[in-house]
Amino acid sequence: MKTKTPALLLKASEYIQDHFREDFLFEVKEIRKIKDQFHYFVEVTKDDYIHSLHFNEQGNIVEDKAEATFQADIHEEQNSGDMPE
Repeated sequence: MKTKTPALLLKASEYIQDHFREDFLFEVKEIRKIKDQFHYFVEVTKDDYIHSLHFNEQGNIVEDKAEATFQADIHEEQNSGDMPE
């Protein structure tokens, strides 16, 4: 018999709404069963950052990693005084 994976838990959904109140996008990237519990891996994009969130089966946050959506270009950081003539 196949077991259905539960939807994103209310507690996890509330965490996302509380920490990313306005203008955000999120996507459930993966639901994985670890040691007989479902774990949710969610990406939230807001203010030029991607937050990779990991929630356990109870909806508690396990990990929140953030990284810039676009890495800085080292060539753009140089000013014109640094360029050879």
